[in-house]
Amino acid sequence: MKEKYLMYVMKGLVIFSFFVPLIVLPKQFIFPFIVPKILIFRSLVLLLVGVYILLYISNRQKYKIRLTPTSSMVLLFFLSFVISTFVGVDWYRSLWDNHERMLGLFTITHYVIYYVILTSVFGEWKDWRFFMRMFLAAGSVVMFIAVWQKFVDPQALLNREATRVSATLGNAIYLSGYGLFLLFVGVLLGVKEKKNSFWQWYSFVGAALGFAGIFLGGTRGTFLGLFAGLGVVVFGYVLIFRDNTRLRHYLIGLFAVFILVIGISWIYRDANFVQNIPVVGRLVNLSFDAESSGTRLMAWGIAIDAWKEKPLFGWGPNNYYYAFNKYYRPEFLEHGWHETWFDNAHSAIFNTLSVQGIPGIVLYLGMFIAPLYVLWKKKKDDVHIIVLSCAFLIAHFIHNAFVFENPTSYLYFFFFLAFINGIIKTDRVGQQKKDSFGRTVPPFFAGVVTLLILLFIYTTNINPARANMKSFDAIQGLSYGKNPVELYHVAVETPSPHIDDIRNDFGRIGSQIVFQSIQKENFDSVKPLYELIYGELYKNIQLHPMDIRIHIQLSQLIQYAADKQRNVELIREAESLLEDAHKLSPQRQQVEYMLSQVKMRLGKNQEAIDLLQESITNDYKVDEGWWRLGYFYYSLGQAEIAQDLINEALQKGIVFTGQGESIVNQILNATSTNSP
Repeated sequence: MKEKYLMYVMKGLVIFSFFVPLIVLPKQFIFPFIVPKILIFRSLVLLLVGVYILLYISNRQKYKIRLTPTSSMVLLFFLSFVISTFVGVDWYRSLWDNHERMLGLFTITHYVIYYVILTSVFGEWKDWRFFMRMFLAAGSVVMFIAVWQKFVDPQALLNREATRVSATLGNAIYLSGYGLFLLFVGVLLGVKEKKNSFWQWYSFVGAALGFAGIFLGGTRGTFLGLFAGLGVVVFGYVLIFRDNTRLRHYLIGLFAVFILVIGISWIYRDANFVQNIPVVGRLVNLSFDAESSGTRLMAWGIAIDAWKEKPLFGWGPNNYYYAFNKYYRPEFLEHGWHETWFDNAHSAIFNTLSVQGIPGIVLYLGMFIAPLYVLWKKKKDDVHIIVLSCAFLIAHFIHNAFVFENPTSYLYFFFFLAFINGIIKTDRVGQQKKDSFGRTVPPFFAGVVTLLILLFIYTTNINPARANMKSFDAIQGLSYGKNPVELYHVAVETPSPHIDDIRNDFGRIGSQIVFQSIQKENFDSVKPLYELIYGELYKNIQLHPMDIRIHIQLSQLIQYAADKQRNVELIREAESLLEDAHKLSPQRQQVEYMLSQVKMRLGKNQEAIDLLQESITNDYKVDEGWWRLGYFYYSLGQAEIAQDLINEALQKGIVFTGQGESIVNQILNATSTNSP
């Protein structure tokens, strides 16, 4: 196979990768915005590996990997990721992650390979310009879908009328970050294209769609990144064109107007017209106290606590979840139950610090610093590439300071690093590349490489895809009354590293069916399902002993059966599971509430009281601990103690709502001789 044909295939695969963010398959996959994207991207990278091997054989000197400051940082960061994976608290989770994220070591390896291949094969501006045009085309489709969701069909692609739309990415944060990338790429292409040409207008339209995406996603961190990036643009051009007084004044004036608009918005931040501006309304009303900025700062604080415990290599990638449980702060519940579970610090910086330690965060920063250094060192050359590339890197870094990475952000980040490194590297070896010619690769060898790559794709991507789809079918089948045990065995017959996710997902839905059948006095019909889920969840506990969600899920299932069978031993088993969970997350109210109920059922009244009192002591502002403890005293016939407790809560300003309000009214209206 000739080198030029291999290059055609290589370019085609790279272009295909730009369209991966468009892939959404909601009727086939669990987590349809993530799983198919990752599986297809990994398959594309493996195909790129096959083509690269053939290119390397045809011309080793031309396509060999060359270490540069940027490449060194990328590879060292990857090495840090590998080390942290296997010295962390849960290597399996670090290696594979879960279906919701799928950014374990195995997937990150593909992104690093993607970077290495792109920067080793491509160096000429004409290639990168072509790629950016195609990336902008794919991204523009994503942004157009976001516009459609916002103004035409709010229900499109599972958007469910959300005000902050997400297009094909599944999260508004992802959309804003992608829009930021498209904005800078579009402007970079636009200023380098021929004036008033089709491609210049094309580029600026793509940039405008990216700009719209920032606002449609409504992410404040992205807007701060945009603000910083614009500052870099002004500073960069003013510094380079310091002798051009007219241009300098124009840029400074433009930036001053931008600051003035933000300043006016801040002054009138309480006005309706300001609050209704996407992103801007949320940004100017941002405050950094725990009450108004929510749980984000607390999550960052937990990341620092986690780093202090394991400063060298951290807890392991994707293991922030375990650190969050250990250092969980009761104040999270003040913001609602949905804010009590974090698997990420919501900051790529703080998250990296906690899961990869000092080497990880230093090298993560190095992946930004190294390209900035080599770009600025190249300032005598292409001004637009230098200034706009530096601006995007700064903007993306600021954006990442407030969000977490995702499949699309890794795609465009590693692509952009490859572009910068490829352009810089071309200056040193470009002539050699132009003058070298490769030899034809023997068909037999090309066939062997192709076969091996396809085999690897089948085992690492097609099989997990089949398993995920069968698991989805099984869960869907549960809702239609099909045989759940049979469905599960069909789902797990295909090997997948995400078997733990399949067990958890099936167990969660299956447990609801068990509970509903028990309520209908029909436990015998679901007993095989109960026994299946029981055994599978215990397998997950063995695999992830620190995952308290499994402990909680299994304890609930066991209590369902205990209620039906009146089996005290099962209650004790549930108690043991919850006590283990309490040790792993000692201040989590959900565990304290559940464990106190189990203690009550076992007649351990004082232990139950102590648990509920502890939840109140940890954070008296949460109303549920008060009414739960009050109702327990009331159920014991100690109405006066219950009333005193509720009155104390009311004096502290506690407001009871929902179930708590009705229980409090029942207690306050009782007399000391009443019993429930």
